[in-house]
Amino acid sequence: MNLREGILKDAKESKQYIGVDLLNVNGTIDPFINFSELLQFYYFNTYHQRSIKLKAALLSQVEESNLDKYLPKNEFVKDFMYAFCIDLEMYGNAFLEKSGSDSDFYLYHLLGYQGRLNKNKEIFQINTINEAIPMDGYHLKYYSPSGKYYGEPDYLTTLDQILTSRNADKYNTSFFENGARPGFGVIFENSSPNPDQIATFKEFFSSNYKGYENAHKTLLLHTGKTSEGSPPAKVRLEKLDSVEDMSFEKLKNVNRNDIIAAHGVPPRLVGVMAAGQLGGGTELIDQLHAFNEIVIKPKAQTIEDFFANIGITHKIKSLDVTNFKDDSSLIANLVDKHIITQSEAKELLGFASKTK
Repeated sequence: MNLREGILKDAKESKQYIGVDLLNVNGTIDPFINFSELLQFYYFNTYHQRSIKLKAALLSQVEESNLDKYLPKNEFVKDFMYAFCIDLEMYGNAFLEKSGSDSDFYLYHLLGYQGRLNKNKEIFQINTINEAIPMDGYHLKYYSPSGKYYGEPDYLTTLDQILTSRNADKYNTSFFENGARPGFGVIFENSSPNPDQIATFKEFFSSNYKGYENAHKTLLLHTGKTSEGSPPAKVRLEKLDSVEDMSFEKLKNVNRNDIIAAHGVPPRLVGVMAAGQLGGGTELIDQLHAFNEIVIKPKAQTIEDFFANIGITHKIKSLDVTNFKDDSSLIANLVDKHIITQSEAKELLGFASKTK
């Protein structure tokens, strides 16, 4: 490049500031959303995880591809694409490492939470001590109005709902471990506990009253003697709260519906069924058709264009739901294509999974 070309190139570069993405001390740009936290959220909620897996399974169906030529030995296109699409749906970003020359190279999946960019949009891998390792590779993102360097996932508006449902589960777990009983206060009337009694109460409630294996154990309380003519001494247990088991059921159902709606997936395909949805109708076919047209096909086009820019032909096989007469035949096809598991299919059809 001569001096004139260099000057013109610099003149054409954007002068905009980074924005909400932050410049890291290692020279990379931190995304405006914490990828490591999004990875934790993936394990917080069943419906959230199933929605991500469902979209990734549909987007990793292969109709035509020469991607296998650019993968190392024993790496399969469908498995490679599934991991790539899981990252894309979880983080709104996916990274690939390129190893080799411009015309002869292999692609390697780079874990999404480790991928970073610098101001020139060059790719780096972040290790456990926050070192930035430069990588030759490619980055695909979904559009985000919040940042110019990184994309965002579909469910970003429901992080509070995911966290609230997890906290409700943790609360109920703690409630169960403590004997599935509300908290109590020990009330003394007309007398006061001595230090030995206080120590005994603490020991009993922490060691003998906690956990389902200690349910129905008895605590013997002593009031001590009172002087003649004094009111009788009494001791009682008083309930401190009115929270009952399963008190978060309605809250969790509302959160669940918000999470599924944010992902845009048919509720029934992630295990949520209303009355009258079972049987041999076409309710699921209709849901899946809309999901395919509105959500999956635009995402598939984005992925196909991404690989085309690399010089790789990759065509995603769309699911044609018009070929099925009823939901049961559609579900069987989803199992054959490894989009859902057999146990999930039984759940969708209203059959309980049998254990050996």
